[in-house]
Amino acid sequence: MPNHYNPVIKRYGYTQPINEDVACIAHGYQPKTQEPENLNFLERDLYDANAINHEWRKQYFANLPTYLGKYFSKRYIDIGEKQGYAKANRYLSQRMQPAVERVRKVLTKYKHLPTSQKVALLSKEHESDDDGFHPVFFKEEGNPEDFKRKQLKFDFDQVDKDRTPVANRLLAELEQDEIKEMASRIAEIVNQYWMNVVAPKYPATTEDETDESMVLTYEEIANFVTVTFGMNAPRKYKKQTPLSAANDLSRMICEKWWLGRLASHRKVMREHLAIAIGQVSSKASPYASWDCIREHKAQQKRNWDAIQRMLLTDEETGEEVQLDDMVLKSVSNPAIRRHELMVRCRGCEDIGNELGLQGLFLTLTTPAKYHNSYKKGGFINHWNGASPKQAQAYLNDVWTRIRSKLGRDGLRWFGVRVAEPHHDGTPHWHLLIWVKPEDVSGVRETFISYATEEDRSELHPQFLKEQQKPFRKAPYVGPLDYSARCDFGSIDKEKGTATGYIAKYISKNIDGYAMDGEVSDETGKPVSEMAKNVSAWKSRWAIRQFQFFGGAPVTTYRELRRFASQNKKAFMEYVFMQSRNELMCLYDLIHCQLMGPLKPAKILTNLELMEVIGDNYESRFKSANASITNTLKAADHGDWHGYIMGQGGPFVARDDLLITNSYEELPFASPHGETVRKLEGFDASGVLVKTRTKKWTIGKQKPAEPKTEKQVTYEFDKPTPCPSTWKFKKRVISFVSKTEAEGGALDLHGISDASRSSVNNCTRPKIPHQERELSPLIENEISRLIDEYELDDSFRNDLFKGHWISLSKEKSIKLRQGETERTPDNLVYHTKHEPDLSWLGEAVPIPMVGSHYQAIKIEEYQQPDLWLF
Repeated sequence: MPNHYNPVIKRYGYTQPINEDVACIAHGYQPKTQEPENLNFLERDLYDANAINHEWRKQYFANLPTYLGKYFSKRYIDIGEKQGYAKANRYLSQRMQPAVERVRKVLTKYKHLPTSQKVALLSKEHESDDDGFHPVFFKEEGNPEDFKRKQLKFDFDQVDKDRTPVANRLLAELEQDEIKEMASRIAEIVNQYWMNVVAPKYPATTEDETDESMVLTYEEIANFVTVTFGMNAPRKYKKQTPLSAANDLSRMICEKWWLGRLASHRKVMREHLAIAIGQVSSKASPYASWDCIREHKAQQKRNWDAIQRMLLTDEETGEEVQLDDMVLKSVSNPAIRRHELMVRCRGCEDIGNELGLQGLFLTLTTPAKYHNSYKKGGFINHWNGASPKQAQAYLNDVWTRIRSKLGRDGLRWFGVRVAEPHHDGTPHWHLLIWVKPEDVSGVRETFISYATEEDRSELHPQFLKEQQKPFRKAPYVGPLDYSARCDFGSIDKEKGTATGYIAKYISKNIDGYAMDGEVSDETGKPVSEMAKNVSAWKSRWAIRQFQFFGGAPVTTYRELRRFASQNKKAFMEYVFMQSRNELMCLYDLIHCQLMGPLKPAKILTNLELMEVIGDNYESRFKSANASITNTLKAADHGDWHGYIMGQGGPFVARDDLLITNSYEELPFASPHGETVRKLEGFDASGVLVKTRTKKWTIGKQKPAEPKTEKQVTYEFDKPTPCPSTWKFKKRVISFVSKTEAEGGALDLHGISDASRSSVNNCTRPKIPHQERELSPLIENEISRLIDEYELDDSFRNDLFKGHWISLSKEKSIKLRQGETERTPDNLVYHTKHEPDLSWLGEAVPIPMVGSHYQAIKIEEYQQPDLWLF
């Protein structure tokens, strides 16, 4: 069995191993070696395990990121210790070599990105010449910089000799603190390049010269950033204006902007390398690597913890709301986002049925060269090194050309698109569109033609017909089989609905709701468990998963619903203040809207009356145009079909919308001096309705008061009653509840004596709060709460003190005392619900005991088995 020794025999110009069987070397002989210098921890472990093959082994680990080489080095050492290093060497040449070649193919795509060595050299080249002790004072003889300074002698040659070279580390290998340092240094490099190199080229004295100089300066610095750091420079317009150029220049010298760009490129580069090495596949970690999933979950947890520490405060009234409550009520909550998507899909289906359109199922995927590995395991040899982001760009390009062709042919359509990953992270699309029945054949021809245009030859089956005949030289080429590239089908209403078809893809790509028991065809794992992998994949590659085509914007739909909910909130506040007789009158007024047998008002409780009245409330909007009113009602009821038809139908142009969004422009509001457009409401045919009536500021919550208090007591030995004979024994520290501590303080100090008495000459303490007259509505509500929750008289006092008072486990109340007529007194309710945090992976804690814990641990942190490749 050949082994590799060092020194080795040089024969014919290349290195050959020494054959132990024919060489005169004792079995097990190990020559003396000296550990080379400048080894990293990975190379040192390999050298300690097998120093003989160190030089030969370099070809596999050279220029390979350290964090990727960990798996191979561990595997190599493990095989070497158990089966011998001859077999371990074959593992490197047969198994590691293909993966390393793919990694180097990917690294060429990121070769222009900044590295630690490049940034260090550029920092030295463009470092500032400014004096660190710039004068900030004056002397009688003049400024300090007016005096000539003695030139210091410095031995630059000696410094170069003693200088340790900076290790060349890739962006993907850097940690978060190193990324921050690099961002700061790059921002300074760009700033110094601007001041020292570019600015002297374009001096300006007039306003016109300044404008021209700003644009020229931007173009030169943008080119410097793109060429030097391999990142696209920010560009607001293709032809920049002086103002937009100044905005983008501000970005390129901003440390925070560079931090975001570097962090984003680092994540993308790490995941792309993980795909190349085989860590993203059905046999390892489907859709996203383990590192990506862990980072995504950790980032979600950090975001949620930060949200829970934040508080929203109304600038005008001082009302405070917890930010996490608002987040859980918005579309940021995956459950609410899924509900809205389902409502929109069902609305599109209803529109298609009403207009007599034909529903079509389309599937679009990429050519084979965009895929990294087979579902059954093994690398695809002709992979072009593309990332999922580049594959998504290919799909976008194909779909853009399909849409353009359909538009030129006059074929109208609308629908929805869902993007989801294959097991190796490569995206593919599922589309659900509606067209006229007579246009189906034209849409089919266009779709298949453009979907199979690239690498069409791989879709023709090739085989040798009548192989026994020697004159048969060319293979037989069969007809086009487009099933590997796209799919085209029609909706059969007898078999199922379009919404039912698309619901599966919506659920499995958000939170896996109602997918219990479903197993993925690609991964063989439960769909509900793979939802977190899909979420990490989408976040890492910034891929838009859901997109609707045609109709009106969803933002307007949300603003109409916000307007309706604001009206209902004001109406319910009015209802809460009514007496029982007035509630019964309101109940009689809505009899015409109720379905089924009516329940007499006399046997209904006040709470039941308010629930019925609230459920049947309809928001009103004063307008002479009935279409506007009907559109508002449809949005309030969650009727996407009615909303779209009210806005003009699925094919309406944006300029012809009945109701549009209204934005407030805030000049110079961004950190880089740009105008910020802020949504303020909607415009209903010339009537502006503001839905964002409150101005909220985000701040941190005040730290909660500790429930316990530190208490220190001292113990003494008391042989006699005289304190002078006492001896200190020990110091005792204990923690008691605050109420006990306050009670102890009260017992210690006693009750205050009367003012101006013989022992107390202080003034009488002030009354805690001054009684003030409240409005009758608030008085009625306070009385109702006292009766309903059986509260004592201290309830009113606590309200006047401004405390939050818990009425139940979920509900609390606070009296907001107004200071002016514009801000009168009001009662603020706060309802706390237990949030559904299953989307954070915290649904049901898994008992970490025994063998079950070991199984979970191994499964979550296992590395891919590259023997499959």
